[in-house]
Amino acid sequence: MAEINKIFPDYKTKSNIIDAEVIEVNLIKKTNILQLCIKSDEYIEIKELWYFEKYLRERFKIQDVEIQIQYTKNTCIKPIQEEWINLVSYMAHKYPLAKPMLLLKSKIDVKDKQIDVKMQIKGAEFLKLKKSDKILQKIIKNIFGKDYHIEITEEINLKDVQKYEEHIKQLEEQELQKTITQLEDISETQDTNYQMQEIEEFDVTETEQMQEYIMGKPSRGKEKKIRIKDITANDGKVTLEGRILTCEARETKSGKGMITYEIYDGTGTITCKSFAKDIQEGNEIAQKIKQAKTIKLTGKANLDTYLGDVSIIANTIIETDSDVPELPTEEENTPLIYGNSTNIKEPIIKIVDLGVDDGKVSIKGEVIAVEAKDIKGGRTILSIDVYDGTSTMTCKAFVQKDQSNKIVKRLQQAKGIHLSGTAQMDTFSNELTIMANTIIESEGLKKEIRQDNSEIKRVELHMHTQMSQMDAITSATDLIKRAMQWGMKSIAITDHGVVQAFPEAHKLLGIDNPDMKVIYGVEAYLAPDNTKSVYNPKGQALDTTYCVLDLETTGFSAVNDKITEIGVMKYKAGEVIEEFSCFVNPERHIPERVTEVTHITDDMVMDSE
Repeated sequence: MAEINKIFPDYKTKSNIIDAEVIEVNLIKKTNILQLCIKSDEYIEIKELWYFEKYLRERFKIQDVEIQIQYTKNTCIKPIQEEWINLVSYMAHKYPLAKPMLLLKSKIDVKDKQIDVKMQIKGAEFLKLKKSDKILQKIIKNIFGKDYHIEITEEINLKDVQKYEEHIKQLEEQELQKTITQLEDISETQDTNYQMQEIEEFDVTETEQMQEYIMGKPSRGKEKKIRIKDITANDGKVTLEGRILTCEARETKSGKGMITYEIYDGTGTITCKSFAKDIQEGNEIAQKIKQAKTIKLTGKANLDTYLGDVSIIANTIIETDSDVPELPTEEENTPLIYGNSTNIKEPIIKIVDLGVDDGKVSIKGEVIAVEAKDIKGGRTILSIDVYDGTSTMTCKAFVQKDQSNKIVKRLQQAKGIHLSGTAQMDTFSNELTIMANTIIESEGLKKEIRQDNSEIKRVELHMHTQMSQMDAITSATDLIKRAMQWGMKSIAITDHGVVQAFPEAHKLLGIDNPDMKVIYGVEAYLAPDNTKSVYNPKGQALDTTYCVLDLETTGFSAVNDKITEIGVMKYKAGEVIEEFSCFVNPERHIPERVTEVTHITDDMVMDSE
C-alpha cells in the first residue's frame, strides 16, 4: 500500500500522519465502520488520529473509523502516563456515552501487562457497567500496540469524601449558571458530531431583529438551523422553529424559574428548557410562549439524563408567524402508531448485532410487553419490550399523557411493529435501548412450526412441565399436543419432585390420538434413612402459631445480591391469619432473567425504601 498523502491527497495537515503507510483497509458494510491499519516510524500524536478519523467520516459518510498503528522497532513511543489526558479526550470524542471524562484526574500505574486506574472521585462501578475499561483497553491496543488489562478502582480518602459532600450543593448551582453562560459563548466552528447533518447557515436579518423577542437578544452570528429529527446530543449550538405543544414553568431549588416546553416542527418533537431569574419571570415567559403561533429558538443540544433523551437548553426565543404544519391527527386505518411519518429510512438491524454507537437504526419484531409511566411535564414514558427472533430489548418513547392509552392499546394489539430511533445507553437501567421516534404496525415475525419427519418416531423419556420450578415454562397440555402433531405414540413426564402435572396430562389421553400413552414419572429426591429431618428440637408443637417468610432477590448470592420483595404470612391452626408484603429498592438493576421469574421490574421498586 501507499502513504496516506498519496491515497488521500485532499487531506491537508502538517502532521506526520500523512507520511504513515496504509497496510490494510477493511470496510464492514453491516455496521458501516472503516478499519485501517497504518505503519509509521515516528510517533503520531493522538489528537491527529481524531482529526484524520473525522475527515474520513465526513469525506466518505461512514459511521465510524477504527485506526490501528504499527510502529517500527526503534520508534520512540510516549508513555501512557504522559498521554493520559489525550487518551481520555480521544475516548470522550469517540465514545461519549461511556463517560470517560470521569477518568481524567485519575492516578495511573502501568505494570507489566496491567494498568491500574485509581479514580479520585466516585464512579468506578458506574464505568464498569458502561464497559469503559474494555473500551479503553481496545483504544490503547490500537494506538500503542500493546494489550493491557485495565483495572478501574477508587482511591478516595475520608477528607475528600467529606469535602465532596459539602461541595455538592454548590456544584448544582454552579452547573446551572455555567450552562446558561455557555449558551452565549458556544464556538461557531466546533463540530464533533459523528454523522453529517443537513445544516443551513444564515445571518440574522434586519427583519428578524424587528421580531418580538420573548427571551434573549439579537445576534449577528451565524447559526445552525436544523430539523428536530436530525438533532443529536453532540450538535452544540442549534436553531430550530416550530409550534408549541405544551409549556409550563416551575421554581427550582435555587429559586430560578425553569420553563419546560415541547416543540414540533413537522419532522418530530423535542423537549426544550429555558431559565429565568425567578419564577415570576418564568411564568411571564411561559405565558408568551403559549400565546405565540410559532417560535424560533437558539440553544445548546444536550443529553437530558432525567428524560434519557436529547433536549435543548435555549437562551433565545423569538415569536414568529411561520407556516409550520399542525401536529398530525391519527387516522383510523393508518399503520402509524407513534411519530409523524410511515416512511422509515433507517437501516434494519438485528437486536443481537445492535451496539451503543450504531446511532439511528430501526428494528422489526413483536411486542412482548408494554409499560407506561407518567412523568413531569404532562408526558408519559413507554417502555416497550421487542423480540425480533434473535434477542429481546427494551425500547422507550415519550408521548403525550392524553395519547398514551391509545398508543399502548395499539402496541398490545399489533401483530408486529417496525420501530426507528437512536441507539443509546439508558441512564436509569444502564442497558442498551432505542429512543423511538417512529413506530408503525407491521405483519410480525414469520414463524415456522418445527416438524418431526422421521419414519420411526422416538419416545421422549425425560420431559419437564411448568410444574418443575425454575426449569420449564411449557404446560403438559402443550407438550402432549406437540407430540401428537409429530406422530409420537408415547411421552414421559418427569418433573422435579412433584406430580401436579399428572391430572392435566390424563385429560388429554385419547384426544385426536387414541394410541397416545403418557408415562408418568418423577425426578425424586432421596435422602438416606439415617439423615435427620429435624435439627435442634426443643419439644415445641407443630400446630403452634408461626410465620412463613418469603424473599425475592436480584440473584442467588447471599453476599452480592440484594432483596427486592419481602412477603410474610402468619399461620395458626393451619390457616393464614395475617399477611404482609412490600417492595425493597436494591439500588441496582434487576437482571432480565430474574424479572422473567419474579415479574418484578426496576420501575416497581424504584420508589421503595
